[in-house]
Amino acid sequence: MAQIIRVLLVAPGLILLTPEISRSQKDVHSTVKTFLVFPNTESPDGRYAIAWGLPKHPEVWTKVRRFSEQHPPGAELPEQDWKEANEVAESINKVENDVENYIVDVHGETIIRTLHCPHGLGVSADLHSALSMTAEYWAAPGIRPNHHDLEVLWSPRSDFVLINHTFRWDCVSFCAVSLGEKPSELDLSKTLGDAVRSFVAKSFPKGSGYSRRELDVSYSHVRQVADNKCSADVKAQMGREWESDDVTVNFTLKSSNTGKGLTLFDIHVGP
Repeated sequence: MAQIIRVLLVAPGLILLTPEISRSQKDVHSTVKTFLVFPNTESPDGRYAIAWGLPKHPEVWTKVRRFSEQHPPGAELPEQDWKEANEVAESINKVENDVENYIVDVHGETIIRTLHCPHGLGVSADLHSALSMTAEYWAAPGIRPNHHDLEVLWSPRSDFVLINHTFRWDCVSFCAVSLGEKPSELDLSKTLGDAVRSFVAKSFPKGSGYSRRELDVSYSHVRQVADNKCSADVKAQMGREWESDDVTVNFTLKSSNTGKGLTLFDIHVGP
């Protein structure tokens, strides 16, 4: 499912909505592809950005590309174009599990890395929701998947990026990707989630029978607080039954000296 977007959503560190179209000349497989760049996801040095594509379905991608070329990024859709927007969204929804997310070189218009951030299925998710959480994020002018949000935070040196994809009150994926000599991905959702669940479980209502393993955890307002230290607001809840008080998780990411990966440490969870 997808929703029509009439107002741009903006929050600190939050990068969303209408993509700009680019054509890649080569990707990791040295084949020609096209991709859409999510606006305002550029790295501080202006070289990299986050994008998406649908290489397995050229007929659908042709519709997406044509629609994106006809509507300027950030512009509100005219009412007469809502029908076409819904048709484009429906065509994407039918093949959403084949959507790919990328880190791209904006200047060279090439795909640097296809993202494979581990996806959670949502502890309290029903079958439809669980299926929705297996797909990557996408957006076209005025449309995006229902209840999905994307946050992107780059390091000041543009050497790594945090990508946070949420669905309703759960985390689809939250990972850090380094752009060193050998780009690599680090799953943040499991390690941070374990720390959050242990902290939040202390405030379960007495006699509730709740288990920390059943907590849905999602992150928002991901931000840098100092050097490689980052922070995020956390929402932890048992479906629609119970929700914890406001929680924040702080953590540090460090690049290896060889530029071959990232290390997550110094995790603190608190009010």
